Amino acid sequence: MKYNGFYFALFRSTMKKVLSEQYGKEFARDTMKSAHSLYRKLVTEAEDIGDGNPMAYNELFALAFVAPYIASGKKIAPEVVQEMMRRSLYHVKFYFSMMDLNTPKGKLANQKSILKYVKWYTPERERQYPSSFKVDFEGKPYEGACYYRITRCPICAYCERLGVGELMPLLCELDGVMIGLQHGVLHRQQTIASGGEYCDYFITGDRE
Repeated sequence: MKYNGFYFALFRSTMKKVLSEQYGKEFARDTMKSAHSLYRKLVTEAEDIGDGNPMAYNELFALAFVAPYIASGKKIAPEVVQEMMRRSLYHVKFYFSMMDLNTPKGKLANQKSILKYVKWYTPERERQYPSSFKVDFEGKPYEGACYYRITRCPICAYCERLGVGELMPLLCELDGVMIGLQHGVLHRQQTIASGGEYCDYFITGDRE
């Protein structure tokens, strides 16, 4: 996968602060120093899901939190990794809060983001990048609903290959936090990480 260090750099100070609070400054310093170079390795060794992939940011984002966990030799509790991610999301909450999922404009923006990927992931690209995200809309509760499913997740597959599958259910739980920052509510039945066949995203506004 093509390297991009943006997310690690963006969240590095927040992750280090959480680690300092939980394990002390020396542990945090050493862990984040090792995680920096490890992040590059994790990204470049991940399966290629295609240049310009609109959903690549999801994997780059997740690996920013996987890197310190592996760099520490799994001395960081998975729940602390989850807290690192939660605090990082709140660090950039201004960005998410610009979308209001209670409004037609916000709902349309949400739908457009996933439709952009569906349009990009043509049958030809699926043959080129067979491990990339697979998305469909089966089970949509009503016309116009903000709804989609992910039936193949390269992040989950890669974490299992790295031996850190225990992180994925905790990371998936934070989808609700991110959507909450967009003034929405995630109604979810299952995730791939927790043994389900898919990750479903049925999103409504928090004032609906």
